[in-house]
Amino acid sequence: MAMVEAEQAHRLEYDSSRLKLAARDHNIGQWLGAILCAAAIGAVVYTATIGAHPTVSIALVGLPIAAVIRSIVRRRDDNGK
Repeated sequence: MAMVEAEQAHRLEYDSSRLKLAARDHNIGQWLGAILCAAAIGAVVYTATIGAHPTVSIALVGLPIAAVIRSIVRRRDDNGK
């Protein structure tokens, strides 16, 4: 019985460490996404302030919006499977 208990303890520890790493990766992705969106918004404000052509601002805002839409669509596809 000791061998079975040791294997179960190892498996539980392994699964726990995998969950912690997955949560950490998720948090890092959220922070990076927030930083990139803030940088894009800051760049839009800067280009609007210096009088750049409006298409520059549209292009800078389009990237984070496209990433958010892609994330939502991917999440829906993953939940549907």
